Amino acid sequence: MNNRIARSVLEGNHKMLIDQYKANLADVRALQSTLNDEILSHVVQEFALSDADHTWAKEWISDTATIFRFLRHHRFVRSFALEAIHTTLVWRLNVLRLFALPSALLHCLPPPICDPLGRPLVFLQLSELLTCERTMMDGLLISLDRLRIHLRLLNTLNNEFANREITLQCVFVIDLEGLSIQSVNFKILTWFMKEVVPRYPGMLGAVFFLNYSWTYAMTWSLAKSLLPKSAVARVFFPSREELLQYCSASALPSNYGGALSPLHLIEDPLNSDDQRNYASIASREWCMPAPSIGLPETLHRQPSSVSIPPRSSLNPFFGYPTVASLSRPHMVQQGRRRKRDLLLTLSVLWWRRWGKRIIILLYFLIIVGLTRKKVRRVARWMLGVGLPSGSTLP
Repeated sequence: MNNRIARSVLEGNHKMLIDQYKANLADVRALQSTLNDEILSHVVQEFALSDADHTWAKEWISDTATIFRFLRHHRFVRSFALEAIHTTLVWRLNVLRLFALPSALLHCLPPPICDPLGRPLVFLQLSELLTCERTMMDGLLISLDRLRIHLRLLNTLNNEFANREITLQCVFVIDLEGLSIQSVNFKILTWFMKEVVPRYPGMLGAVFFLNYSWTYAMTWSLAKSLLPKSAVARVFFPSREELLQYCSASALPSNYGGALSPLHLIEDPLNSDDQRNYASIASREWCMPAPSIGLPETLHRQPSSVSIPPRSSLNPFFGYPTVASLSRPHMVQQGRRRKRDLLLTLSVLWWRRWGKRIIILLYFLIIVGLTRKKVRRVARWMLGVGLPSGSTLP
């Protein structure tokens, strides 16, 4: 378990990330051009987007750091990155709630406060996240998107200073105090890892877990075996003193041993009005009128598309995930062709063809096995009791 913060490792990862960004910037620009000229225009026509949605989607595509993180996450394979970006764009249009308020679960420290590598520090009380209700997750999505916008705003400011490097990631400081394994809502954790993390790839430069105790050792050992080595290398369990040595007291709240005010008294840029002034396009909730009082709090955007199950009889690309437009049901778009989808489909078809026969064969073998076992038991009993002289077992 890597308790100490390996600053040399973090510096090496950060330098490699910046070098990759500079080396692939031309490819990122070309990818953005394709997204604007082809993908976005297709999505606008396919889902009949309003002007506000179109502007909102265009802002996301124009975020160079975000597109770079997608390209890097998919090992700089253009086709894979394009597919993931298109899927995420549709997800954002369908899942991100209108008019949702940011969650109080995330608290970002305002600039110029940062870690030694210039990355924003974001604090999270894990006990509140893993025990919260599902309805609070909409606010968490808004907070994560505002964190993305915050990184972009920082880069806009950095462009005014030629000697400042681009900010591509942030550092999460996760407090484990008050967390009980029994009270953890694992559905929330599963939803976050499966649905949210892939939509915001590469934003975490490091994760510092505080107030760690031996009770979490087994959980971390299991999680570490499931995570890739690159992710494990960014996770640390420092003491308060070690965190101070890395960040310095001037970058930490007083309730975490620093010289700043307590965390709840420090301004959070994710909840400030500065982002609302970002060209009025960073979020749909800022470029659309306020909802009427009669609208329910659980109002969601009506989905403009529906996923067809891979092995549905209505799926023209049987075996592969497919998305159909509700406005134009005849317009069907095939998802990514993966080998595991093919293998799973072949397995399902094989089972449909031979499954009943295999079950009957298993039942037959079980009955034969039980019958033979019963015969042996009777024979042993008869041998134990003794047989009349001259008689033999049949």
